[in-house]
Order: sequence, then structure tokens, then C-alpha cells
Amino acid sequence: MRRSIFLAAMLLLSPAALAQSVPAKSAPSKPASDLPAGGLPKMGGDYQAAEALTVNGVRQDLRVFHDQGRERREMREGGLSTILILRPDRDTAFVLQPESHMAAPLSPQDPEAAPDLTRLSQLDAEALGRDTLGGETVVRYRVIGTYDQGGGFEGQVWSTADGIYMRVEGTANDGNGPVTIRLDLADLKRGRQDGALFELPKGYTMMNFGPIDAPVPEGLRGDTPKP
Repeated sequence: MRRSIFLAAMLLLSPAALAQSVPAKSAPSKPASDLPAGGLPKMGGDYQAAEALTVNGVRQDLRVFHDQGRERREMREGGLSTILILRPDRDTAFVLQPESHMAAPLSPQDPEAAPDLTRLSQLDAEALGRDTLGGETVVRYRVIGTYDQGGGFEGQVWSTADGIYMRVEGTANDGNGPVTIRLDLADLKRGRQDGALFELPKGYTMMNFGPIDAPVPEGLRGDTPKP
């Protein structure tokens, strides 16, 4: 069975014990004559937040950390914690299992890595209006297109001016069929994150034969059937 973890971008393309986070509500978008031109901002910003990721109707709650392009995603499923660390600055990624103190490498392009939201800014985007989500001023964009590498996305993205995607909603296709996605950030805390969060902790054994055979939460698998 193919296990594929989707974002927005990622989800990643992209499993921390979290309290259930409630997606922020927003008023309808307000049309504005001074909407930004130039497409969707590149994903960026330094922050941590609670993330509610729903794939084909199955929800998973995560804690995410972003700093200078680095990403950490913490999840918990079946009593086990899984931590995914993405290091695009080193073109590496790895998954940690705290209970066993084991780690395994992943290619950043591996479909099990994370929802790859960073690619959304490559697509055609039209600014539709302004909203406020989670206390952040955002612009709502309609985003549609296909990637040069294959696959595509059609939907909407609510982004801050510095590229924090507070909400992503739409249909992604990695060439294996459409997948419906909704991502909401809450409890956003801006600021630089501890660099140790994005490193292999001391005392972990790095396995070299491929990913650890850990359960991937249903909500993060591309082969999850629609309800």
C-alpha cells in the first residue's frame, strides 16, 4: 500500500500530543482595491503553531515549527509519537521515533516526507480579498495550476504578507488521483525557533535501510479512501 503524506506544501508533504485545535473562523473576505499583485507569496516566516490537517475528510492534529526555511512536524498516533524534520538547506529530511530513540532518513522529495506547500507559490494565483485569521491579516488567493515536476493544485490559500499560510483548502493531485486537503493554523507564535529542534537529538540511532516502519496516520496518507 502506498503511503503518501500530503500538504499545504508542506505536507509534503508532511506524525505531538496536541489539544484539539479549532480552526479559526473568519468573516467573509473584504474586497479591496489595493490587493497585492505578483502572485502568492513564497512560504516563509519563523513561527510555531497548532496545525489541523484534513486529508480526504480525515483530520490529524500536529504541532509545526518553522525557522529560516527549516520545518519540524510533531504528530501522535496509536500511542506513538513521530517527528518529521525537513532541512531544505541541507537537502535532507529524517523522521524520529522518540519512544524507540530511532531515526531514519528520508529524501525531501519522498511522498512520505510532508505536504510540500512551498511549491504553491509556483502556480498561478489571484488575490480575491482580505481576511483576518488567528489574529493575522491575510490575503485570500485563488491558486490553480500544474507543477513542472508533475501534479498540481486547485483551491484557495490565505497567506500573510511574509508567507505564512494560515489556511489552505483545495484539491491536490500528485499524479495518482485527486486528494482533498484543508489545513488550518491556530495558536500562532511568531519568532525564531530553537535551532536544536531541527537537528538529530543525541542518543538516537540513525537507521540506514530506509524509513522506520511506523504507522502513518490515516489523515496523512494519500491512499486514504474518501468517506
